[in-house]
Amino acid sequence: MVDRRDDLRELVTRHAREQGRTPTPLPGLQFNRADRPNVFVPGKTPSLALAMVVQGAKACRIGPREYHYDPDSYLVFTGETQFTSSIVEASRERPYLSISLQLPPEEIVRTLLSLGDRGSSDPGDRAAPAFSAPLEPPLVDALCRLIATLDDPDERQVIAPLVLSELVFRLLRSDAASMIRHAAAQHGDQARIGQAMTFMRDHLAHRLSVAAVARHVAMSPSHFAHRFREVARTSPMLYLKHVRLHAARVSLLGDASSPAEVAARVGYQSAAHFSRDFKGHFGLPPAAYVRQFRDRAGPAAGSQDLATRSQGPASLSPPA
Repeated sequence: MVDRRDDLRELVTRHAREQGRTPTPLPGLQFNRADRPNVFVPGKTPSLALAMVVQGAKACRIGPREYHYDPDSYLVFTGETQFTSSIVEASRERPYLSISLQLPPEEIVRTLLSLGDRGSSDPGDRAAPAFSAPLEPPLVDALCRLIATLDDPDERQVIAPLVLSELVFRLLRSDAASMIRHAAAQHGDQARIGQAMTFMRDHLAHRLSVAAVARHVAMSPSHFAHRFREVARTSPMLYLKHVRLHAARVSLLGDASSPAEVAARVGYQSAAHFSRDFKGHFGLPPAAYVRQFRDRAGPAAGSQDLATRSQGPASLSPPA
């Protein structure tokens, strides 16, 4: 396969025109640009996430560990993770450019069910908060195709979910992800985690607790919460919050409902609480988000776009 790194860099350069983060109509996908290095700054990612540098270099600290990545490698966060990160190579002539992509928990569960435990007998450090691996041409090609859908609402609805599935597959099938596959396959209850996700999506407007969802899939609350994190790579209640916010995003972009109406529809008791969570999740209050993205999301954004299948968050993103 042809190495398309130059194509990927050109695509990111075209979209990341301003300093700092550039959100996109695809929830979970962001670009970042910087014209000079910076010191370590704190951040958090709530679930499995990909960070990739296309120009420059970055360092990420998670506890006592430090990860370095550049255009020859990528970094994957294996679950909820707090970190500090620093851009170590950037200039006005060659700005730092990167991609961050939050991977949807549903796609993670579907892929892990398909792959099973295909790791070695020694899957490595199962508690590792992240892993770095060499960048391979198929991953670059998939990212190029995903970013290309930003220019066409129809492609975002049809093509982007397929490419996202491919990206999750390639990342989870890698040797570096053997610890994730092994942890997910330990007890053979991945299907029940998938059922729990479906139950939460179908009952957004209800008050749900970990105990109630665990009871629905015949698991004890403690075992359910532990296994949900191992399989979906996020906690049950954080996943439910993400699903509610992405369902709200679809409604806001797809019809004329007010933020208060949408908040009640997706299970929020307080419109103010909803607005705070929405801004923390997507980077903008509901009304401002609609103004920025409705035209780019296209007229059918409320039905079949990526947010319908991808519940991964957008603003709590890896240090791309």
